[in-house]
Order: sequence, then structure tokens, then C-alpha cells
Amino acid sequence: MNMRSDSRRFSVIANPTDDEVKEFQKGLEAHNLEQTNGEFNSPKDWINLVLKDHEGNIVGGVLTSTLFWSQYLEVLWVDDKYRGLGYGRDLVLEAERLSKKNGCITSHTYTFSWQAPDFYQAVGYKLIATYEGYIDGITELILMKRLDTIDDVPTQKGDSTRFAISEDSTKESQSIVRKGLGKNFDQHVSDLLKKHPQIGYKLVIKNDDGQVIGGLCGYTILGTMHIAELWVDEGYRGQGYGKDLLMHAEELAKEKGCIAGQIACFSFQNLDFLKKHGYNTHGVSDGYRDEVKEYYLIKKF
Repeated sequence: MNMRSDSRRFSVIANPTDDEVKEFQKGLEAHNLEQTNGEFNSPKDWINLVLKDHEGNIVGGVLTSTLFWSQYLEVLWVDDKYRGLGYGRDLVLEAERLSKKNGCITSHTYTFSWQAPDFYQAVGYKLIATYEGYIDGITELILMKRLDTIDDVPTQKGDSTRFAISEDSTKESQSIVRKGLGKNFDQHVSDLLKKHPQIGYKLVIKNDDGQVIGGLCGYTILGTMHIAELWVDEGYRGQGYGKDLLMHAEELAKEKGCIAGQIACFSFQNLDFLKKHGYNTHGVSDGYRDEVKEYYLIKKF
């Protein structure tokens, strides 16, 4: 589907090819790397840990990513049978220790209100933002911890009675950990997810020569439009193409029943643009190098 309100303007394309999406993503990555002296994706080694019982079965794990010298706890799960025994704490602390060793200065995590906000604060995370743009009153909390406060000593110190934690980045192990956390979603919001499932969307704009000059992608879930990536080529900025992409995404989200939009924006990106178009800050992180900040924004539809 193409959308053209002015025949002199380039269209928003809502069914781009994979190559067209990759082209705009390369443009965004190049901008981020330029603004951070090539360090935006550092460190590139991601820490993924699993917890195994004495028979070798995976009964927990933590999956992480990194961005500009900060670790992100993407997935944390411990089997119901073994909760309350300190294994969640052990997994988080070990992931932090290893990420600090790799050069990370902070750790971030997102958690829903029914998940583990109290747990994270108990192991040293500070609440920096609360997002209230989901349906049914669901809230999401963003927390951060500075890693200069943690001990460099390995979490496990040879206690053979405890289950072992080990690094494991195989797809099979990651799948087990993700499925474990997925059960938590099923227990709390399975009916809501049926009505408001996660649906991805991708948009690009091309000029008359077929060159991709802008793009936006993300997904909708639980009544929120998440914008993961937004970029317009420098030569076409200030001409309204960012607005075209944003407005088109919002219309698609509203059609899917979304009540709000959400995006995270670094201080060297497009903060003023987003504020101009109705996105308001609901939290800020200063957990990055070189005084870079990350702003968390929301727009209610």
C-alpha cells in the first residue's frame, strides 16, 4: 500500500521488501555510530547464562544485549519450583559481573508491573521511568543499576549444593529460557494478547531513483505502538518525511486498537522532532558514556 497526499512528494510504502528495510536500518546505524565515535553497539559480546539443575536440565536463565556500554537484561526466568531460593539474584549478578568485565558501566531492564519490579530494586536497580500506555491499566517500569557498585568476585563460589550457572548462547538454550518467560505472560495477559497481539509493521520512503531515504519499524502489543527504529536521510530532513512516517505508523496502530505510542530516543537523535509531534518524556537514563542520555517518550492517542 502506498500513501501519497501530494503528488510532488515521495510515498510512504507500507509493504517494503526486506532489502529496503535493511537499507534504511543501515542508514540509522551509520548515524548512531557516527554520533558515538563508532561505539554505539559496544561491547559486541552479549552475555547469555543458563541455570542447570543437578541432572543438567535448564531451569532458568538470563539473556542480555548491549548498547553504548550498557547491558540490557532482555529475559530473566527461573522455573516456578526454584523461585525464592536466590537463583534469580545469582543470574542477574553474574550477568552484571561479566558485562562489567567487558566494559559496561550500567545495566538496564524493563519489567511489567506483574513481573519483578520489587526484585530488581532489591538487587540494586533504581526506577527511572514508568510507562502507562498499555490497555487494562498495565504499567511497565524501566530500571537502571550502575555497575561500579558491584563486586568482581564470581557469584558462585564452589557451592556444589547449588545449581550451576554457565554461559550458553545456543539457540536451543535461548529458546528454553524465552519459553519459560512466555509462560509468565500466558498466566497474566493471555486473553489480552489474543485481543491485542504483537503485530510488526515496517514503512519506508523511496525517492524517484528508487533509493530508500527514510524508514520506520516497530510493533504493536497490548494497546501500545512501539517504535523501534526511525530514520530519514540527512539530505531529505526538514521536508516532512519523518512526520509522514510517524503519522502513517500512528494510523496503522490506531486501526489495531492502540491507545498510545512509545519510543526511546538518545540525546543525539531526534528528541525535538518527537516532542514537536506530541511525544512527552516520562523518564530519562543517564547511564551511558560521554554524558549521553536516553529519553523515554509516550504519546496518548
